[in-house]
Amino acid sequence: MGVTTDQDRETAAAFEALYDRMATRLLVFVARRLQDAEAATELWAECWAAAFEGWPSCRYATDPERAERWLFGIARKRIASYYRSGAIERRAIERLHWTVPIIEESEAEELERLAGLEALRELLGDALAALPAKRRQAVQLRVVGGLSYREIAERMGSSEQAARAHVSRGLGRLASAISRTEAQELLGEPR
Repeated sequence: MGVTTDQDRETAAAFEALYDRMATRLLVFVARRLQDAEAATELWAECWAAAFEGWPSCRYATDPERAERWLFGIARKRIASYYRSGAIERRAIERLHWTVPIIEESEAEELERLAGLEALRELLGDALAALPAKRRQAVQLRVVGGLSYREIAERMGSSEQAARAHVSRGLGRLASAISRTEAQELLGEPR
């Protein structure tokens, strides 16, 4: 059994404080991006497992604001990986032998309410409907269908470069449809 030092206790206390401050906020952040309470809970747990593993070497442990940004960076990477692969990586959870919390229907509904998913879906739906048809199709094929730009180009009968441009411009229009306050919440920026 190892000896626990004052520094170890301080490091553990700083991680606990980060968790206490950020648990709900991170879950809402993930839920707004995945728009699925169960998947969000699983990815949230993986983010915390990865953060726990990386905490001893985190340079920002003593700076709460930078530690929060570090945590959101972990979440963004896990979310991007999820969108690339279509699956939630569970490596950190498995290494630590953690279990993913099971979310009850009432908890899923509460998470959807906290994350404002109904309003977000409506806002994005309206913005998507306002896109020109080709841009809308490209965004849907990329984001919803998970297709590569090559596959989008084939389906749309265009070049890969044109498919990329349609997706990029469409996503840009969707992003501009969201107010600055909502964008800050979506990005997890402090208010």
